[in-house]
Amino acid sequence: MDFLNLLARLATLDTEAPATAAPRRAALSRLGQAGTALLPALLAALPAPALAGTQETRTRLDVLKLALKLELLENEFYSRALGLTPGGPANPAAFFATTANQAAIQTIQSHEAQHVALFTRLITDAGSPLDAVPNFDFTGSKNGTQAALYPDVYTNLDTFLKVAQLLEDAGVRAYKGQAEFTQTDNYTLEAALRTHSTEARHAAHIRTMRRQRGANVKSWVSPSDTPITTAGTVPDAVYSSESNTTQYIVRNSVITKVPFDSTLPINVGTPPLSAAAILTKVAEAFDEPVEAATAETLLQLFTY
Repeated sequence: MDFLNLLARLATLDTEAPATAAPRRAALSRLGQAGTALLPALLAALPAPALAGTQETRTRLDVLKLALKLELLENEFYSRALGLTPGGPANPAAFFATTANQAAIQTIQSHEAQHVALFTRLITDAGSPLDAVPNFDFTGSKNGTQAALYPDVYTNLDTFLKVAQLLEDAGVRAYKGQAEFTQTDNYTLEAALRTHSTEARHAAHIRTMRRQRGANVKSWVSPSDTPITTAGTVPDAVYSSESNTTQYIVRNSVITKVPFDSTLPINVGTPPLSAAAILTKVAEAFDEPVEAATAETLLQLFTY
């Protein structure tokens, strides 16, 4: 299968509303009027404080504006690398080393540009003004006002791909965290989930590019990946709790823990896996969401 062609097809799919949704214009107009925040259904139902955690309150317009911030950041990151906007490598073709690398980033950048156009249109159609676009500094130095986190981001392809992985992994978790707040509007939910799935494919492809250059990283988030962040730092929030092995379902209005390590038929190989090995695979099988506040903090790493 031509992976890049698949990405292109996914990113350009028509995002018209499903047949059961309200007429597009009417649905969008309600975004600007949304003043009542929606609580995640599952979290709101959790009885135990240890499980409930902090509940977010978000409108659909909040979700769209966060999505646009993420897409503007990613689009600018790749645009600079390709020489489409200033601030990137002196010679983009030499920077990418191979035409395949450059073509992959061109494809991903074109998707991000389409995402920017989509969320810009959704917000303006809702009658809301657009937020000011921040300045970007992908070294993490905030225009030289602090020590750079990634000083060679546009001179070292491996550093560039690390930052790309960080941004894509963060985007995947951020979209997942916001899906709950769009569930009352099929059109917005579908647009967000289609974008989320494309971002996940971007993350997988960037991870594959890194592995092809010798990095110890799977095409999905895994506890066996060599860390690219330092525990306790802001960038590490992208991977915090990704090793979670506990998942819950709601059965007859009761929150129930899924017994991956005991009763489910997922250990049928020969020889059977150890309990620890099963839980490692469980951790890989589920991406965890992050809240909007965490996503905003990550965005601030590269804006000023």
